[in-house]
Parts: sequence; C-alpha cells; structure tokens
Amino acid sequence: MTVTATGTATLTPIEIDLDTLLNWAEIEYKKQVQGLPSEWDQGHWAIRRPDGTPVNASCATACCLAGKTVALDGGRFILDTDYGQGFQGAFFAEMPDGQRVDVEAYAASRLSLTKRQARALFDGDNTIHDVRRIIADLKEDPDAEPHGADYNPEDDDYDY
Repeated sequence: MTVTATGTATLTPIEIDLDTLLNWAEIEYKKQVQGLPSEWDQGHWAIRRPDGTPVNASCATACCLAGKTVALDGGRFILDTDYGQGFQGAFFAEMPDGQRVDVEAYAASRLSLTKRQARALFDGDNTIHDVRRIIADLKEDPDAEPHGADYNPEDDDYDY
C-alpha cells in the first residue's frame, strides 16, 4: 500500500510473473518438506473445507500456480465443486470488478501463456521440479512449448 501526498492510501499492484509464482511455490514446498502447513496444492485451482478448517494450509485454502495468480489479483474463489470428504474446490473466481472468471483461463491470460504453455505449467501432477523446469524453459524462450508431468505425446494430435 502506498500513501499519497494527500494522505489517501492506494493499493500498489502486485507484480505477478513467473518468478513471483516460482518463489511462492518454492517457499510453500519447503514448508511441505518440513511437515508444515502449505498453501501450494498443484492438484487444485483452489480447495478448502466448507467449515474453514485448514486443508494442509494455514489459511484454510490451498491452490496451484493458476489459483495463486487469481488470488494475487484479488480474486475470490467460487467454491462450488464438491470433492467429497468435506472438501470443496473452485474452477471459477470473482474478481474485484465483479467479473466471474475461469481460473485457468484468467491465469494463462494474465501470464501471457499460450494454451499449451498453461496446460504444462498448471498440470496438476507437476512436482516442484517440474515447475522449476517449465518456468526455466519459458524464461529462456517465451515461445517454448514445455511439457507438464503428465505429458502424453498422443495428446498433440488432439484438437483443443
């Protein structure tokens, strides 16, 4: 937050880029290794329990890189998917301007990723090692087409 000369507070936009997301994932991964609550869950756009109790995360909501992108931009997850066992998930979020967005599509657009790049980076089976590799590939070549953890060459023939 910044305070202007007139004393009014204005929000300073958060820089959201691949480095920001990797740094967040690295910090959260280290928590997981230490057995501590972590907000990184690459397998879900966003997930939490309806009663607000933690889902292995101190804030009661865990998310993947796409979900974190939405959250950093002020998105509020619309928890409408029942995963059973008391867990809810979100595929959509409401942004501060009231717009309802698809988490994956919003994050891909915000990060200037193609559909293939987004599919690789947001792959729910990605480990921290996969995330590091994919981000390194994209930083080296913004036009790269890296592969996520569950890459299947036969998928290349499928028209998305």
